[in-house]
Amino acid sequence: AGLAQRLHKGDCILSVRSFQAMSAVVMQQDLSLSYELLLRKSCDERPSGQDSADAASTAEPVSSSSSSSAASDAGTAAAAAPSRNRITLLRNVAIHGPHADERLAVLVARTRELSDGVFDEDCLEEVTNKSGWKLSLLVSDDYSTLCGFIVAKITSGALSIAKIAVLAEFRGAGFGRLIMDEMMKSAKKQGDVYEVCLSSLPGAVTFYQRLGFKAHKGMTFGSAEDLVEGQVYMTKKLGKRPRK
Repeated sequence: AGLAQRLHKGDCILSVRSFQAMSAVVMQQDLSLSYELLLRKSCDERPSGQDSADAASTAEPVSSSSSSSAASDAGTAAAAAPSRNRITLLRNVAIHGPHADERLAVLVARTRELSDGVFDEDCLEEVTNKSGWKLSLLVSDDYSTLCGFIVAKITSGALSIAKIAVLAEFRGAGFGRLIMDEMMKSAKKQGDVYEVCLSSLPGAVTFYQRLGFKAHKGMTFGSAEDLVEGQVYMTKKLGKRPRK
């Protein structure tokens, strides 16, 4: 009986040790599998790289009073930019409905989203009859795609630019330059607009200089609203003002 008990006890000890050894192997396999799955998941969810050159093109001159970096809808794939011959600049867009074309209502809503993403504010609130600021949209010719927007007004013979932005996925396509060129061309045709003025972030000065703007550093202004601290006042001549 004593021998049987010892043998039985030895079997139990062996069984326990075997079970522990097997558990260690299984646990090691589970950990390896878990780590492999976690690694795969991490790789799968890693965001794809973006071209930093695009972020420095029209993102810098995104506004005359704010810094840049806009995005349309977070989490969506970047859309292909519309071709230059399939886009148009809609001027003096009404921001309040009802709109005769529902597509305009959608474009205005997207403009508000872009403005909020770029400037952390709804720039369209500045567009009122009293202020004189007007909204223009760069869109595809079928009105399905918003490419960018600009808020500007003409006063005292000058075209003033308040805000300009291009969707992040379309930066580098030349849309910022296109918007500015179209606005200046239209203003020049009026015959009574002699210059364009804006305030630029330091990083956007080169962009505007390529468009023919001149930087006026160290200028003083009558009120804090005329120029945000750190920005550079810039102008471009469109014609000679008549003598009074």
